[in-house]
Amino acid sequence: MSIEGFPLSAGECRRALERWPEIGEVAGALAERYPDPVPGLHRIHFEEWGIVLTLAIGEAGDLLSKLKARIDAWFLDGFAPSRNPEMWREEVLTGIGRLTVAGGTLATFTSAGAVRRGLAAAGFEVTKMPGFGRKREMSVARKQENVPDERPEFARLAAPVAERGRNARIAIVGGGIAGASLVRAFRRRGVTPELYDGGGIGSGASGNPLALVMPRMDAGDSPAARFHAAAYRYAIEQYGRSEAWDPVGVLVMLEQEASLVRAEKARGHDWNPAARAELLDARTASDVAGVELNCPGLFHADAGLLGTEKLLREWIDGAPCVGRCVAGLARTGSGLRLLDDHGDVLGEADTVILAAGIGNGSFSAGDWLPLAPVRGQLSMVPALGQDDPLRCALSWGGYLSPVRDGIRFLGATHDPVNRIGPGWDDAVTYEDHRRNHSNLPPCLADFVATPDAAWTGRARLRAVTPDRVPLFGALPDGVDLRSAFAKPVPRGGPLLPASDILVLGGLGSRGFVTAPLAAELLAARLFGEVWPLEMAAGLAGDPARFAVRAFRQGRLDAFLG
Repeated sequence: MSIEGFPLSAGECRRALERWPEIGEVAGALAERYPDPVPGLHRIHFEEWGIVLTLAIGEAGDLLSKLKARIDAWFLDGFAPSRNPEMWREEVLTGIGRLTVAGGTLATFTSAGAVRRGLAAAGFEVTKMPGFGRKREMSVARKQENVPDERPEFARLAAPVAERGRNARIAIVGGGIAGASLVRAFRRRGVTPELYDGGGIGSGASGNPLALVMPRMDAGDSPAARFHAAAYRYAIEQYGRSEAWDPVGVLVMLEQEASLVRAEKARGHDWNPAARAELLDARTASDVAGVELNCPGLFHADAGLLGTEKLLREWIDGAPCVGRCVAGLARTGSGLRLLDDHGDVLGEADTVILAAGIGNGSFSAGDWLPLAPVRGQLSMVPALGQDDPLRCALSWGGYLSPVRDGIRFLGATHDPVNRIGPGWDDAVTYEDHRRNHSNLPPCLADFVATPDAAWTGRARLRAVTPDRVPLFGALPDGVDLRSAFAKPVPRGGPLLPASDILVLGGLGSRGFVTAPLAAELLAARLFGEVWPLEMAAGLAGDPARFAVRAFRQGRLDAFLG
């Protein structure tokens, strides 16, 4: 992990490191994957060397208070206290002490007395040592005792699986983007989980031929908004390594004054992707899109389209897959058994992660989850002629893609449903084609011909949460929740028992944006690693948040049913 208040650009890094050709391969890989200097945490993977860099951009004192990590060794390169007093103030050194494991070490060029006293107050034994180069003296330190991080996490995960290493038995239920992201996250750590999906890879909501990958436009600042922003940055970086990625760009049409105001507010937050998007007037937006538009737009040049089948196969390829549906879980003395609908054992695991979309709520552990099914139908429109003037994808509440393989994608309906029955939810209807067409902005109404028999489509159910934030975390059952709330509840929420059943779901229509980072967070937590998100953003998707809210509103019994 590196904390950088004023990071160099990728080009500056490359030029500086050219002086050491012996590390050229590593320097080139760093420059290639170096992120834009967006405030917050950036997770950068170097699979070829088994290294993960978590680059935290921002002021050290502010960031240290938000990190969730246990650090083994520090190098403090903050210049002399007389030149950079902000780096050496009490809250910075206290934050370092809080994050350091017992026996953890620290080294710094400075030997100033104020720094040594501050480190001692933070729990370090400090020693002066001969300096390096022209420096006469330097300081080294060792942390004396372990200080537990007492900040509440709601529902805790079971003990880290790192102690079992590659022998950890992890089962993932669901073969969509949630399951694929989890498989990839664990395989990066040398653990190959078992994947269970009776319908086939991508058979659910993740199976549309193309996914539109673009950021959510949050006008305000909240942990959920910061999670969505970080998830978008992480997703496009990960997809950029795949041939499935088409960074065609997405232009968000700002048809109403309210949407323009919202975009301007979003651009006021430097961590928000909107801050790096181009705000265009109608004429410039038309030039960028290649078609005549009658409103301004916000252009995300780094957004695009993703070939879902290719991506899912890439990320799951080689993982053992059990092509049968998991209907239930049962505890044994050595872990969890996965059962089919006849009660037969399909497999065993130490940790099970439910990633089955709307099916997550059918398990007894998750029957209290407030998941709602929403049916969406995508229309696939044959292209008219050979030339396609549309240069980027357009979004306005619906969306329209440029032509790919002779097809233009127009989507999508969004219909909450109160029943789930076999067949009806994935039946493609002419009426929904017509609704997708009627949802086009007036300036595009003649650009896409009216529906006819040549139109095809795909319909599936999505699972959504009441606050439109995904679920990623431990899944306590209803009994544990009732027991926890029967005791005095701390300010941050109840201290729930650690759970070996986790969930990644409730992704709604943004699964290809949010699933990769949510999966990385779950894997990091299970292995006791540095979190890839500030703690508040990492807890924004904790499933227990709904029980906490219900308790505070005096409706816990009704919520749990």
